[in-house]
Amino acid sequence: MGSVVKGVASLFGGRGRRREQKKAGGLLDTATRNQDAFKMSNVYSGLQGPNIESSGYDPITGESVTLGEAGQTGIGTLRDSRGYTSEGYTSRGYDAAQTDISGLQRGANTGLTNTMNNLQVSTAGAEMAAQEADQSLAASQDLAAQAGTGAGGATALAAAAAKSKQGISADIDRQVKANEQMRARGESELQRSQLAQGNVASQFDLGQSQFNVGAENQAAQFGAQAYNQAAQFGAGAKNQAAQFGAGAANQFSLAQFGAENRMNEFNTSATNQFAQSRFGAENQFGMNNMNAQNRALEFGASAANRTSEVQGQYQFSADTMRAQQEGRMQEFEFDKLQDKTGRAMARKNAADGARAAAKADLIGGIAGIADAAVSAATGGMGAGAQKWITSDRRLKKDIKLIGLSPSGLKIYSFKYKDSNFGNGLFQGVMSDEIPNSAVIKHTDGFDRVDYSRLDVEFKNI
Repeated sequence: MGSVVKGVASLFGGRGRRREQKKAGGLLDTATRNQDAFKMSNVYSGLQGPNIESSGYDPITGESVTLGEAGQTGIGTLRDSRGYTSEGYTSRGYDAAQTDISGLQRGANTGLTNTMNNLQVSTAGAEMAAQEADQSLAASQDLAAQAGTGAGGATALAAAAAKSKQGISADIDRQVKANEQMRARGESELQRSQLAQGNVASQFDLGQSQFNVGAENQAAQFGAQAYNQAAQFGAGAKNQAAQFGAGAANQFSLAQFGAENRMNEFNTSATNQFAQSRFGAENQFGMNNMNAQNRALEFGASAANRTSEVQGQYQFSADTMRAQQEGRMQEFEFDKLQDKTGRAMARKNAADGARAAAKADLIGGIAGIADAAVSAATGGMGAGAQKWITSDRRLKKDIKLIGLSPSGLKIYSFKYKDSNFGNGLFQGVMSDEIPNSAVIKHTDGFDRVDYSRLDVEFKNI
């Protein structure tokens, strides 16, 4: 019954709500254009760092005193060194004796001969073999004649006899070659024996001759060495005496030369040290005077630079504060525009909400008249019970804001905690954020929403 009353009331206030909605929309458009047209300027674009002019100074340079040329040390006169003439000696030599080996026996003189030189060839065996061949041939001929074999058998026998004689000649030739080889080996053995015999005799005679010559040479060498050693000792003594005298004289001259040089060096060093001390004192005085003048100039330049730095920093601070103030003024003006836009948007949302609520009340009033007749038969829910969707926030999870409806209602994606209400991801509203005309409380204590009264579509996404 209450929805019917609301529907009737919405018929009389609809024109005023439309005018308010249109006016609120115009104000929101104007505020948005003004906010978008606002240009923020860079207040620090012309700001420059402190302009500090530094004052310098030209330092005073000094000139050092010129140090005169250092004195040179004179070198003393060194006398000529004294030498000496060494005395030599004439060495005595000796003639070495030579070994005579002309009487040694060699070659055929040793009496050795070749025992195989006259070897003879033995022909008795060969002659006997020839006779046996001839006898065999004659006997064969007799047998052939007796048997009547004819001339062919005799020819064969003659050929066999000739072959036997050829074997006899070959045997004689082998004996001749064997004798020649034995004769050559005998000659070789003879030469080796003769050489060995000659070498034994020669070595014996040579050893004896070398011993005799060595004894003679050793005696001659000993005499010559004794003589040479005596002469060398005499000459060495004389030379040592002469060398000692010359060395003493030269040592004295060298000592005198060194004493003169040290005296000259001492005098020159004393003169140079005095000149250097005077040079250092004059330069130190000039440097101290120059440093004092430079410190005075540096102090004056530093004071001027400090004054310029303070003035520059003050000017920079003033410019910075002025730019910051301009920035705050711009932020203030922009905040004012944002506030106007926010208030205009709130007014527009309120007008849209009132218009949507009136439309919902009107629709609800019309539906209420029809539902009232069947209210008792539907358990108090009315004929449109099938339009009421469970939309209580407490029954949902994974809630995320995904957009706004034309009337400004918030649209969410969500899942039901209890799968009996539906499975998957859904799109819809929260019952505590929409007009009450579209909300009823079920007997289970949770809200239901009639989406036909809203400009939001409930669906499974």
